[in-house]
Parts: sequence; C-alpha cells; structure tokens
Amino acid sequence: MSDIGIVLLAAGEASRFGSAKQATLVKGVPLVRRAAMTAIHTGAPVTVVTGAYRDEVESLLDGLDVALAFHPDWRDGLGSSIALGVRALLQEHVGIAAVMIMLADQALVDPQDLQRLIDAHRQYPGAIVAASFDGVLGPPCLFSGQDIDTLRALSGPQGARALLQRQIDRVHAVTMPHAAVDIDTPDDLARLD
Repeated sequence: MSDIGIVLLAAGEASRFGSAKQATLVKGVPLVRRAAMTAIHTGAPVTVVTGAYRDEVESLLDGLDVALAFHPDWRDGLGSSIALGVRALLQEHVGIAAVMIMLADQALVDPQDLQRLIDAHRQYPGAIVAASFDGVLGPPCLFSGQDIDTLRALSGPQGARALLQRQIDRVHAVTMPHAAVDIDTPDDLARLD
C-alpha cells in the first residue's frame, strides 16, 4: 500500500473550452480517463474530483480503480476542489503521508513523469515536489505530510500555487516539459495533433 495518494482534479466547467474538455479525446482516449490511467500506473490510490459534468466524467472512468468525489460546490473554485479531494482521499485511505495533485487537462503527463515526482519525494521527503516548465512551478505537485492540513483547508479559486509561492524555500523542482501542455481551448487541442 502506497503512503502517497493522488487527487485528480476534473470538476471545472471548462468555460474557455466551451464543453466538457474532460471528455475530449486525445489519441482516442478521453482526457480524464487518460489522466486517471496515468495516476493509477504509479500504484498510489487515486481520488477523482468531479463537478460540472459529473455524470459524463464519472461514466468515462468506468472500470478504473479510482474513488470518485463529487464536489457540489465546484463553482467555488480550484482551492475548494483540492480541499474536498484531499479530505475524500484521506477518509478512504488511512496512512496517506503525502498527496499528489494532478490536473485532468495536462494531456502529455505520463507515468514516468509522475514516478520522477515520487522518486524526488523519496529523496527529499520534507519538500514540496513540483513540476517545472517554461520557468513556471506548477502541477503535478507532490506535497509532504506537513502540507496536508493546509491542502484540506483551501477554499475559493486559489489553488495550490499560492502554497508553492509561500513555501518556495521548500520546493524541489522537477523539470517536466510535458506539464507545460494543458488543454484550455479548442486551439490547444488542435496544436496537440
């Protein structure tokens, strides 16, 4: 049993995309399913936070070994989705000592990328391990046990980026070009092909 748990965020309404981008096919696989399979590959327990397109997103995860956490107040923003996901993960899995936060729309992040975060966490257990791309620190991120209470208490639109900035002296960056690609608009999707 892994002491690391993964929260996969798939609750937003994708207003810039214009429809449920979580369901958008990339190489024949819906974005959310692709991200969930990537997370499962690590061997860590995975909780997927759903919201705006709950029924559609949850149906795309059929047959996968993930827990589902519906966020009825998904409009409250990313921070509230993270908090709900972390609480659901910890309720389901005793012994979680670190939490990775993933986004469903980072289409190119692969199991090797996540494993590099996990390896860095094992090497620097007190650090916040974050993907580094194009001069940015961001998701996927792996937070140590000392950050779990902060994650559980997040609210509103502010995600974990503020926590990264406040704790910058504890951040260990892992270069991850794949993390730079996220699907926010139909043009982003077109550029993948």
